Amino acid sequence: MRHSAQDFDVVVIGGGHAGTEAAVAAARRGARVALLTTTLETIGQLSCNPAMGGVAKGTVIREIDALGGVMGRATDLAAIQFRMLNRGKGPAVWAPRAQVDRGLYRRAVRRAVEAQPNLVTVQGTAAKLLLNGGGEVAGVETTDGAHLKARAVVICTGTFLRGRIHVGTTLSVSGGRAGEAATTELAEQFADLGLTTARFKTGTPPRIDGRSVDYARLTRQESEIEDFDFSWSAFWPTSRRRGTETRHPEQLPCWITFAGAEVKALVQQRLHESAMYGGAIGARGPRYCPSIEDKIVRFADAERHQIFLEPEGLDTAELYVNGLSTSLPAEIQLEMLRAIPGLERTVMTRAGYAIEYDYVPPTQLHPTLATRALAGLFLAGQVNGTTGYEEAGGQGVVAGLNSAAHALGIAPVVLGRESSYLGVLVDDLVTRGVDEPYRLFTSRSEFRLTVRQDNALGRLHPTALALGLLTGEERACAGPRLDDEARATTLAQETTIFPPQAAELLAQAGERELAYGVPIIEVARRQKVSLGDLFKARAVGSDLHPEAVITADLEIKYSGYFIRERKAADRLRRMGEVPLPDLPYAALRTISVEARQKLAARRPATLAQAATIPGVSPADLQNLVLEIERWRRG
Repeated sequence: MRHSAQDFDVVVIGGGHAGTEAAVAAARRGARVALLTTTLETIGQLSCNPAMGGVAKGTVIREIDALGGVMGRATDLAAIQFRMLNRGKGPAVWAPRAQVDRGLYRRAVRRAVEAQPNLVTVQGTAAKLLLNGGGEVAGVETTDGAHLKARAVVICTGTFLRGRIHVGTTLSVSGGRAGEAATTELAEQFADLGLTTARFKTGTPPRIDGRSVDYARLTRQESEIEDFDFSWSAFWPTSRRRGTETRHPEQLPCWITFAGAEVKALVQQRLHESAMYGGAIGARGPRYCPSIEDKIVRFADAERHQIFLEPEGLDTAELYVNGLSTSLPAEIQLEMLRAIPGLERTVMTRAGYAIEYDYVPPTQLHPTLATRALAGLFLAGQVNGTTGYEEAGGQGVVAGLNSAAHALGIAPVVLGRESSYLGVLVDDLVTRGVDEPYRLFTSRSEFRLTVRQDNALGRLHPTALALGLLTGEERACAGPRLDDEARATTLAQETTIFPPQAAELLAQAGERELAYGVPIIEVARRQKVSLGDLFKARAVGSDLHPEAVITADLEIKYSGYFIRERKAADRLRRMGEVPLPDLPYAALRTISVEARQKLAARRPATLAQAATIPGVSPADLQNLVLEIERWRRG
């Protein structure tokens, strides 16, 4: 018996990181949204490691947060360990990373989703897309016959599209995650819609009982929570300044050990029993998150491989064994664990496994993450060939904003490479495609000096305001945070140094030659001491947001570099404003054969996108501009 239909503007399929961000972003842009997920209890589930952020990834979380997203706020509420990576280097390359309590994180995400106006959650499994008479998306039909009508649909199914779990060469079961069924009917419809799919694989390591670990043999790694948060909005400005709000849960350590010669020998002897190397899996996995089998094969000369034991939460003794992802049989996994120092008597609570799944090569998408084949259909997350919670969440924001735009008939949103890592991520996917699961790195951005974790709010706040994504309370929080950056610079200009209490600090920095009465900004430009330390020496700026001081310090120290990079960003932005019509690329004889082939295959929407396609040279771009003029003249 068919259920009655429900009407929405946007339906989002999947309650993971891409799905939750897509649903919230679409609702914040004014759409009526249904988030359809097989099990409401797993909204915001961390399928793999209990950690958020890292190099480039931490910047993405802060960009999501600047646009009103969920990930940063949930991370702050669930963080049980925080580290600012690369602290030994300059602040321009610092990267926030947090261990999180799985249960706290999942509950924080669900609370945020359910508190969002215009958004409802629906338990059910998508069976197929509904189409209207014009061949456009009209909604979703679930496996129990319910119809969720909508003008736009966002598919965020992660590893669930024809997912298959492997442990060793003999155990292979259908599933999108351990204990959860795969989605097959929707995957089968893709071919009928004109979408090409391929297969990737990923994996997860075993978990162990922390009570069975000999911690005396491990290296302890403490939290560095200090003054850092992922989200600018959750606790600032008033409550944190007064110190009346508990910002984070209890902090726990992580532990470091190594898989050495004994593990290496065991893997080499039993490699044929791995699902990956025994022939059970043919799909390609992520290069930058390799299994222990891959590590042993690819880096045969390495004597040992680092292993991190990461707490799963405050209410469990279970530890995640980061660095030991594997598809070997369970009994070999236990033997391997007990060959690691400190784990000789460990108890394995869950075996690791590999999972194969369908993805859609993302060159079939527009920069809005809408499919070229079907109007109103958007894809986000691992279904686009990426790996990582943060990459999924970032795509969810972009797809959510643009699905709402499609449904409401308003302007789409395309973030540029010069303004955000989200822009880099989407542009890389739709113009370059993927031949392995894609992961973000700072090296993928041409503008990593000016696109940093500390200035994410300043970069994207104007976009959030223009799109109406923030509540009045959030706007009230953002104003003081951004004002503090300008105030820090002004204070550095107006405050002189040094009274006697600053002499030792400046002597350590090698500044003995400076005279009294020098403005702080002049000392900060010499790069030997931080602006924050100078403020402390003069007992000023204590009411400023600490990260606003970091941003002001960077702007002072590296202003020359930033000016040059921002000029290059402006050039790319102007190129992004040059739209490319549907040109007959094969007939454009002034462009190289390789460029013609690449342009015809990728169909870039702007000159800036054309510039990022491998094989399209600067000379090709110049000739392309001339060809556009000829084409327009007829």
